[in-house]
Amino acid sequence: MYLKGKNMTDYRVVVTGNNDKSKSHIVSSAPIEVENYFVYQPEFSVEIFYRTTANTTVGGAFKSPAPEASSILPEVAGTSAMIVTFPPLATNPEPLDPIDFENMMKEVSERLPGLAETFEPEPPGYHLTDTIDYVVLLEGQLKLFLDNDESVDLKVGDVIVQNGTRHAWVNDSNNPARLLVIMVGAQRIEY
Repeated sequence: MYLKGKNMTDYRVVVTGNNDKSKSHIVSSAPIEVENYFVYQPEFSVEIFYRTTANTTVGGAFKSPAPEASSILPEVAGTSAMIVTFPPLATNPEPLDPIDFENMMKEVSERLPGLAETFEPEPPGYHLTDTIDYVVLLEGQLKLFLDNDESVDLKVGDVIVQNGTRHAWVNDSNNPARLLVIMVGAQRIEY
């Protein structure tokens, strides 16, 4: 069930760290802008709220998270944490014309660098990343598609561990669906 009334102030990220005397404290607390929707995909949003690199350390004085990167995909042993909102298919029942599709792909490339290039051109948006993704369905319902027409219907509270597999998400319900996604960069082994 979609939780009506949720907005960007209902989700926040609280970051803790140690001060120079090794005492724990809250470093920051800020809302996560989960309703920062894409222009050419109404009601779709991806908000990256924290990143780490393979060299991130803990224990000493707090150091800022990884600087802005040219890709939202994490390096091997790095992480990217985000909240993703998928609108119901009914939001845009008509196919986009070529101009809108071109602008949509430009927007996706600008807002999701690195990830955008992994999307296949045909719907429903299959993609494959060199990551292990820990995914929790926070709101709504969603369908996870895998190869060979395998799929699973997901409900609030379901946890998915995506092991670098080709997949797509489709919201065929009547309400938005919201995921918490933690991507961990991994090395791909080819068969």
